[in-house]
Amino acid sequence: MPEIALLDESLNHTEYRLPYLQAMDEGREGRTNYSRVPESFWLSGLCATLSGAGIAMYLIAQSRAGWGDTHSFWISPKQFAAQYDLGDSTRKKGLRELVGYGVLGEETKLIDITGGSGYRRYRRNVYTLAHDHRSQTVGTPAG
Repeated sequence: MPEIALLDESLNHTEYRLPYLQAMDEGREGRTNYSRVPESFWLSGLCATLSGAGIAMYLIAQSRAGWGDTHSFWISPKQFAAQYDLGDSTRKKGLRELVGYGVLGEETKLIDITGGSGYRRYRRNVYTLAHDHRSQTVGTPAG
Protein backbone atom coordinates (compact mmCIF):
# COMPACT_ATOMS: atom_id res chain seq x y z
CA MET A 1 0.00 0.00 0.00
CA PRO A 2 1.29 3.49 -0.80
CA GLU A 3 2.00 5.66 2.21
CA ILE A 4 1.45 9.41 2.26
CA ALA A 5 3.47 11.51 4.69
CA LEU A 6 2.64 15.16 5.33
CA LEU A 7 5.96 17.07 5.33
CA ASP A 8 7.01 20.63 6.01
CA GLU A 9 7.01 22.86 2.91
CA SER A 10 10.67 23.76 3.45
CA LEU A 11 11.64 20.53 1.61
CA ASN A 12 13.97 19.44 4.41
CA HIS A 13 11.95 16.22 4.99
CA THR A 14 10.72 17.16 8.46
CA GLU A 15 7.20 16.44 9.65
CA TYR A 16 4.58 19.08 9.04
CA ARG A 17 3.53 21.09 12.09
CA LEU A 18 0.55 23.39 12.23
CA PRO A 19 1.79 27.00 11.98
CA TYR A 20 0.06 28.17 15.15
CA LEU A 21 1.72 25.36 17.14
CA GLN A 22 5.09 26.17 15.63
CA ALA A 23 4.60 29.88 16.45
CA MET A 24 3.69 29.00 20.05
CA ASP A 25 6.79 26.79 20.43
CA GLU A 26 9.01 29.54 19.07
CA GLY A 27 7.44 32.23 21.28
CA ARG A 28 5.99 34.12 18.31
CA GLU A 29 2.30 34.04 19.26
CA GLY A 30 0.53 36.94 17.57
CA ARG A 31 3.64 37.86 15.53
CA THR A 32 3.16 35.63 12.53
CA ASN A 33 1.57 36.06 9.12
CA TYR A 34 -0.39 32.86 9.63
CA SER A 35 -4.11 33.07 10.18
CA ARG A 36 -6.71 30.37 10.14
CA VAL A 37 -9.44 30.59 7.56
CA PRO A 38 -12.63 30.16 9.58
CA GLU A 39 -14.61 26.96 9.06
CA SER A 40 -17.55 29.10 7.95
CA PHE A 41 -15.67 29.87 4.72
CA TRP A 42 -15.85 26.20 3.78
CA LEU A 43 -19.10 25.15 5.47
CA SER A 44 -21.21 28.05 4.15
CA GLY A 45 -20.12 27.38 0.57
CA LEU A 46 -18.36 30.73 0.17
CA CYS A 47 -15.29 28.91 -1.14
CA ALA A 48 -17.28 27.81 -4.19
CA THR A 49 -19.54 30.87 -4.49
CA LEU A 50 -17.11 33.79 -4.38
CA SER A 51 -15.26 35.00 -7.45
CA GLY A 52 -11.48 35.38 -7.43
CA ALA A 53 -11.95 39.02 -6.41
CA GLY A 54 -14.24 37.95 -3.58
CA ILE A 55 -11.75 35.38 -2.27
CA ALA A 56 -8.89 37.88 -2.49
CA MET A 57 -10.86 40.47 -0.54
CA TYR A 58 -12.00 37.81 1.96
CA LEU A 59 -8.38 37.01 2.77
CA ILE A 60 -7.49 40.70 2.95
CA ALA A 61 -10.46 41.33 5.26
CA GLN A 62 -9.26 38.45 7.45
CA SER A 63 -5.79 39.97 7.68
CA ARG A 64 -7.09 43.45 8.46
CA ALA A 65 -10.05 42.76 10.73
CA GLY A 66 -9.93 39.17 11.88
CA TRP A 67 -7.59 39.65 14.87
CA GLY A 68 -7.90 41.26 18.23
CA ASP A 69 -10.76 43.42 19.45
CA THR A 70 -11.19 45.59 16.36
CA HIS A 71 -13.15 43.88 13.63
CA SER A 72 -13.61 46.98 11.49
CA PHE A 73 -11.28 48.32 8.85
CA TRP A 74 -10.95 50.86 6.10
CA ILE A 75 -8.92 50.44 2.93
CA SER A 76 -7.37 53.49 1.30
CA PRO A 77 -7.66 53.01 -2.48
CA LYS A 78 -4.14 54.40 -3.01
CA GLN A 79 -2.55 52.24 -0.33
CA PHE A 80 -4.54 49.19 -1.44
CA ALA A 81 -2.91 49.10 -4.87
CA ALA A 82 0.55 49.58 -3.41
CA GLN A 83 0.13 47.08 -0.58
CA TYR A 84 -1.71 44.25 -2.35
CA ASP A 85 -0.84 44.87 -6.01
CA LEU A 86 -4.47 44.39 -7.04
CA GLY A 87 -6.59 46.70 -9.14
CA ASP A 88 -9.35 48.99 -7.91
CA SER A 89 -11.98 46.95 -9.77
CA THR A 90 -10.89 43.84 -7.85
CA ARG A 91 -11.21 45.73 -4.55
CA LYS A 92 -14.65 47.08 -5.39
CA LYS A 93 -16.02 43.82 -6.81
CA GLY A 94 -14.71 41.74 -3.92
CA LEU A 95 -16.03 44.09 -1.24
CA ARG A 96 -19.41 44.29 -2.98
CA GLU A 97 -19.64 40.47 -3.01
CA LEU A 98 -18.69 40.16 0.65
CA VAL A 99 -21.24 42.79 1.70
CA GLY A 100 -23.87 41.03 -0.44
CA TYR A 101 -23.24 37.67 1.24
CA GLY A 102 -23.25 39.21 4.73
CA VAL A 103 -19.58 38.50 5.40
CA LEU A 104 -18.91 42.22 5.78
CA GLY A 105 -21.06 45.00 7.12
CA GLU A 106 -20.59 48.39 5.46
CA GLU A 107 -20.98 51.82 7.04
CA THR A 108 -20.26 55.18 5.46
CA LYS A 109 -18.60 57.65 7.80
CA LEU A 110 -17.85 61.32 7.25
CA ILE A 111 -14.32 62.15 8.34
CA ASP A 112 -12.95 65.65 8.94
CA ILE A 113 -9.21 65.13 8.63
CA THR A 114 -8.29 68.41 10.33
CA GLY A 115 -10.39 67.71 13.41
CA GLY A 116 -12.12 71.08 13.22
CA SER A 117 -15.48 72.08 11.86
CA GLY A 118 -16.19 73.78 8.60
CA TYR A 119 -13.42 71.97 6.75
CA ARG A 120 -13.83 69.56 3.92
CA ARG A 121 -15.29 66.24 5.02
CA TYR A 122 -14.43 62.95 3.34
CA ARG A 123 -16.65 59.92 2.95
CA ARG A 124 -15.08 56.68 4.06
CA ASN A 125 -16.58 53.20 3.81
CA VAL A 126 -15.75 51.24 6.95
CA TYR A 127 -16.23 47.47 6.83
CA THR A 128 -16.89 45.17 9.78
CA LEU A 129 -16.22 41.46 9.60
CA ALA A 130 -19.24 39.39 10.64
CA HIS A 131 -18.73 37.33 13.79
CA ASP A 132 -19.00 33.96 12.00
CA HIS A 133 -16.15 34.91 9.67
CA ARG A 134 -13.57 36.08 12.19
CA SER A 135 -10.23 34.27 12.31
CA GLN A 136 -8.92 32.48 15.31
CA THR A 137 -5.79 33.99 16.75
CA VAL A 138 -2.55 32.05 16.53
CA GLY A 139 -2.59 31.14 20.21
CA THR A 140 -6.18 29.90 20.27
CA PRO A 141 -6.86 27.33 17.56
CA ALA A 142 -10.43 26.37 16.80
CA GLY A 143 -11.35 23.18 18.55
